[in-house]
Amino acid sequence: VAAAKLPDGYGEIIVEIERAQQGILQLEGPGRRGAPRQETIVGFRVRDNGYGFDDANLRSFETLDSDFKASEGCRGVGRLLWLKAFDSVDICSDFTDPDGKLQQRSFTFTAAKGVDGLAVSPSSSSARGTEVRLSGFKKEYRERAPKTAKTIANDLFAHCLWYFVRDGGAPKIKITDYDETILLDDVYEECMHSSAQRQPLTIKGQQFELTHLKLKASAPKDPFIAWCAAGRVVKEEGIIGKVAGLHGRIEDDEGD
Repeated sequence: VAAAKLPDGYGEIIVEIERAQQGILQLEGPGRRGAPRQETIVGFRVRDNGYGFDDANLRSFETLDSDFKASEGCRGVGRLLWLKAFDSVDICSDFTDPDGKLQQRSFTFTAAKGVDGLAVSPSSSSARGTEVRLSGFKKEYRERAPKTAKTIANDLFAHCLWYFVRDGGAPKIKITDYDETILLDDVYEECMHSSAQRQPLTIKGQQFELTHLKLKASAPKDPFIAWCAAGRVVKEEGIIGKVAGLHGRIEDDEGD
């Protein structure tokens, strides 16, 4: 079973976990037993090879409820959620200007000042790309957030599941935590029991399509219905206890 894939090099996203740089105590040296200690997560770096913050994307970024990328399933408010969980966001982006030249645009984004310190200069890079650094992980979110790369990867996959099964596919997404690397394509392979199946249906003259997903019991999602429109998931609804006769796990003919 394979996720719908984009051409190699088309879309790549790297999510790097940033942890507090704390010295290891002597008693936690090579002879220490047990699981490795997880330093506190203080932020994230997200890098991609997309179009970058060109003039059109910057205008959209500065526009509340922007519908600039509505056709791609974007609601135009995601950047505001950054500031609920992080104190500040630093952005550095290499993009192609109307003359075909690579430029670099950088700025800081905070709740107090919005877009601040905006600067544009010729880029020294050889390709487009953007780095978004989320800093100052607020305590109330940091304490409740997942602590390991594996859990973060599983939760991110569960959140982005629709993009892996839709016709457009998902970019290559990689989670890094020091020397640990997890590909979301691998998480997909681990979780999917069989390929997604499509079923058209008509209700009161309106055409709909069901996409059936069969996930393994170990997948990081409980049974659910996802209501989709405009290329994105609008709402998820858990179905545990709502389907007659469905009281537990289901086994196939192979016992999986």
